[in-house]
Amino acid sequence: VSSIGSAIEQRRVECGGGLSCVAVAGGDMQRRTYPCSMRGLHQARGWELIEELDLVANAPRVGAEAVELVHAPEAPAGEMDLVIEGSQMMLQIHESCGHAVELDRVIGQEASFAGTSFLTLDKRGSFIYGSPIVNLYADATLPGSLGQFAFDDEGVPAQRFYIVKDGVFCDYLSTRDTAHLYGGSSHGACRAQSWSDFPICRMTSICLEPGDASFEDLVGGVRRGLYLSTNKSWSIDDRRINFQFGVEYAREIEDGRLGRVVKNALYYDKTPRFWGSCDAIGDRSQWFLWGTPNCGKGEPMQVMRIGHGTSPARFRGVKVGVAR
Repeated sequence: VSSIGSAIEQRRVECGGGLSCVAVAGGDMQRRTYPCSMRGLHQARGWELIEELDLVANAPRVGAEAVELVHAPEAPAGEMDLVIEGSQMMLQIHESCGHAVELDRVIGQEASFAGTSFLTLDKRGSFIYGSPIVNLYADATLPGSLGQFAFDDEGVPAQRFYIVKDGVFCDYLSTRDTAHLYGGSSHGACRAQSWSDFPICRMTSICLEPGDASFEDLVGGVRRGLYLSTNKSWSIDDRRINFQFGVEYAREIEDGRLGRVVKNALYYDKTPRFWGSCDAIGDRSQWFLWGTPNCGKGEPMQVMRIGHGTSPARFRGVKVGVAR
């Protein structure tokens, strides 16, 4: 119930699960998770999601991959092309796009905890965020997403809108008290962890539109590079520009073919350069809705549930290294 007369009740069902296998040998330890590392796969669905994951049937494969990793050579270092699978793309979108377009962060209200943003008000509508094939959008109406709702906590209806269109940055996640700063209206992104918390600007469902490349096309277009899967670590600066991500599982790509498994791979870049190097995105058949159940923001901390839909994608000339 709000001071403007809104009386809204929303009920949600959420579910999630996953598994993790650890292998130890020769003074090294490697972990392999399924279907992703962010506490498993989470969606706004019921027990049918757990049944679809078929965790018991997948456990032997995941365990075998952990053993394979602990005995694998370390990843190469240098500059090369990358094919990044969906669950790692989820976190890439979350950290370098989702948080960067929260309008309270842009104007400095979040600076003391997790930094500001390089996407300042003067960049809206003109800044080249990525290559022309990059289209990122927010969608609070997306069925099954952790970021789906009917109304935000200010009573604003859920919306779908572009954040980046044809590579150009075009809009922010905004609330009633921030939208006037750029002459817009609230995009319905005001959310609180619970009834006792103050609502703040939060992500909804931040997604990358699919492209037209098959998985074979993505890999086949790489002469020398890496296929990267499943997040292991992340770091990003206080303006969301410089980032570094480590992954659990990687495979070399040589002359368009997947090769041997390598471990401890990481990649690092600057957000606009990285997205500007994207030259292929997986097609609709590879697009999948992931969920982040533990996104933290604010002081006091509030944990929010976010959705991210994406296909795998290819990036050219990215710096890679080895996590020690």
